Amino acid sequence: MFQNLRQGNTLYILEKSETPKLKIGEVVSVGAPTPVYNTQTAGLTMGFQPKMEVLVRAKVDDKEGDFAHLPTDKSVHDYGTMIVADNREAMLSEVDSMKQRSQHILETVDYHKEVVEVCDDMLKALNPNYAKERERDEAIDSLNDRMTGIEAELSKVVKLLTKK
Repeated sequence: MFQNLRQGNTLYILEKSETPKLKIGEVVSVGAPTPVYNTQTAGLTMGFQPKMEVLVRAKVDDKEGDFAHLPTDKSVHDYGTMIVADNREAMLSEVDSMKQRSQHILETVDYHKEVVEVCDDMLKALNPNYAKERERDEAIDSLNDRMTGIEAELSKVVKLLTKK
């Protein structure tokens, strides 16, 4: 749990960018736990413990940075574009989960391609303007393909003529 982090401990960071990256950092300092109050229920929390958070400063890639709002009672925190974990097993679980989601997406690509085609047909049936636009786009694409072929053939003819 983040509340147990101490200077020198390892911190695992998974950047969820275009190409995910795993970084391993070293804890430089851990701030004192601070309470977090829900403003909507602030008056109703009598007798309840507020959630606690810590600020962790860590060195990653020779740079120091802050990881704020880490819940003291958790081992993993998701910032949306980054996941932070205080132990290797928790990060293994996160990476495995990310891999499984991507594998599932890859396994369903053919299904989704078919859905796009079927929806395209339904849109054509429901909207005559859409059908006309699609026909026009397909005709333009066909002409572009033919022009590319003609250009290639002309290039060959020019090369042959310049040789002679």
